[in-house]
Amino acid sequence: MRKFNITGKIIPAKHYYVDLAPQIRKLMALADDGAYFVINRPRQFGKTTVLDFFARALQASKDYVPALLSFESFVQRYDITDAEFYSEVSQLIVKELDRADAIQKENQRSTTGNINSRRDFFNWLNETCDRLSRKLVLLIDEIDAVPETVVIGFLAGLREIYLARDRAPAPYSVCLVGVHDIKNLKARYRDETQSIGSVSPFNIAIDYELPPFSRKNIQQYFLQHTQETGQTFDEKVVQRVHEVTNGHPWLVSMLARSMVEEIVRNRKRRIQLEHAEAAIQKLLASRNPNFESLFKNARQPRFFPIVLDLLAGRRSRYNIQRDDIDLGVKYGVFSEQDGQLVIANSIYVQALYQHFEEEVKGSAVGEIVTGNRLHDKRGRLDFRRVFDKFQAFMKSKGAVVARHPEFEEMFGPRLSLKEFKEMSGLLSYLDILVNGKGWTFKEVQSGKSRIDVLCCYKNQKEVVELKLWYGERRYEAGLNQLAKYLGNESLDHGYLVVFDRREAASKEYGFKEHKVAGKKILAWVV
Repeated sequence: MRKFNITGKIIPAKHYYVDLAPQIRKLMALADDGAYFVINRPRQFGKTTVLDFFARALQASKDYVPALLSFESFVQRYDITDAEFYSEVSQLIVKELDRADAIQKENQRSTTGNINSRRDFFNWLNETCDRLSRKLVLLIDEIDAVPETVVIGFLAGLREIYLARDRAPAPYSVCLVGVHDIKNLKARYRDETQSIGSVSPFNIAIDYELPPFSRKNIQQYFLQHTQETGQTFDEKVVQRVHEVTNGHPWLVSMLARSMVEEIVRNRKRRIQLEHAEAAIQKLLASRNPNFESLFKNARQPRFFPIVLDLLAGRRSRYNIQRDDIDLGVKYGVFSEQDGQLVIANSIYVQALYQHFEEEVKGSAVGEIVTGNRLHDKRGRLDFRRVFDKFQAFMKSKGAVVARHPEFEEMFGPRLSLKEFKEMSGLLSYLDILVNGKGWTFKEVQSGKSRIDVLCCYKNQKEVVELKLWYGERRYEAGLNQLAKYLGNESLDHGYLVVFDRREAASKEYGFKEHKVAGKKILAWVV
C-alpha cells in the first residue's frame, strides 16, 4: 500500500504523488528548444522528484539521453581542487551514459581518461557528445552545493560550450536545480569570499519556476489515498490544508501523513476539519529540518528586520528588484500577495511567531499582549477582554498610528478598510494571541461572502468582522451581515470592530452589545 512521502524523492510504486504531467510537458518543451535553464525553489519543495520524473520522460522519448547528477556530495568540501571536482563529475556522467547504453561509435564504452582541469573536462564533454547516439541532456541537482572555488568556472564553461555549440558538439540541453538562481549564486560568493566581476557566468540560462500545489492538486493527491484505502477527506480539509500551506509540497505531505497515520488510523473514519487542525498543531509543536532551515534563513541579517516587521503587522511592498526580497523568496521565507510582501505561508507565520516570540512581543503590537490576562478560568481566550484591551491601545496610541505622515503619504488621507486592518496591527495582535495553539484566517469563504477574520483557538471558533465608520446605517448593515455569517458558521455570538478615523472630538470609543436575528454581537468602535 502506498503512503504520503515526506523524505527524499517520490517512488510512484510506494508513494502517492501529485500529477506532474503539466510540468513535465513544459520541461520537455525547454529541452526540445535546446534550452539551458535553471529550476529554483526552497528546500523540500519537490525539486528532486520533478527532476527524476523529467529524466524518465527524456529517456522514454528515445531522442535524448539524460545524465541525472546530484552535486550533494560536494557540500562543505571547501578544499576540493579543480582536478578532483571535474574528475568526479565526469565519472558521474559516465555512469549515466553506460546505464543508458548511449555510446554508438565503434561500440566504445564511455571513459574519462585523464581529467585534471576545467579545460580537460569540457574537451572531454565535447568529444563524448560527438559519440552519443542521442542528444545529451545534463540534469544537475543541488548545483548550489558546489564550493565557490570551482562552481564559477564550471558555470562559465557551460556558457562557453553553449555559445560555441554551432561549431562543436555540446550537451543539447542543461538543467541546473537548486535553491539559488545563478544571479544569487554570484551575489552569495561575491559577498562571502571573492569578486567574480560584473558579468554572470551563466547569463544564457532561462528561469523555470516550479509552482506550488494548487487546491485541485491537493484534492487529487488526497483522492489517491481514498481510492486505495476507502478513507475519505471532507472538502473543508482540502481547503484548510491549501490555506495554511500555500501549496508547499512538504507541508501538504506532512499534514496528510499525520492525519492518516497518527490522528485517524481507522480507515472507516472520515477525515474532518478538526483532524486537520490537530495535524497543524502537531506539526507546529514538532522540531523538523524544514522549520530549522526556515529559522536559520529568517535570522540572516538581511532578512531578520523584514521578518519582524511582517510579524508585527507592518506593511511592505513586494519589490523583487531588491536583492534581500528576491533572495528571501528563493529561500522560501517570503512570498507575494496582492502586491504586498508576506511570509510564505500561514504555517510559517505561526512557526516564526513561536520562534521569535520575545522579539515580536518587544514590538508595538506585542505591547498589547504582554502582561495582560486575556484568558478565562478554563484557559479559553476571552474575546471581550481581548477587544477591550485593543480598544484601550487604540485610544492611547491608535490615533497617532492612524494619522502618521508615513501612511498619509503612502495611501492619502483616506485608507481603504484593507489597508487600515493591516496598519492598525489588529490582525497581528490576534495572530500573537493564538500563536501555537490556533489560527487566524483572513477572508474566509462563508456562503457567498467572506468573513474578515475567523479565529480558531484550541476548541474555540470565533468570527470577527471589521468595518470602517460610515454612519449608523452602515453600522446596522454590518451587524446584519455579521449575524448572517454566524448563522452560516453555526455560532450564536460574534464580534464587530469598527475603525473610526474621524478627529477625536467627533468620535466615541464605544462598546455595545446587540441581539440580531437571535445572535449575540459584541461591538467596539476604536
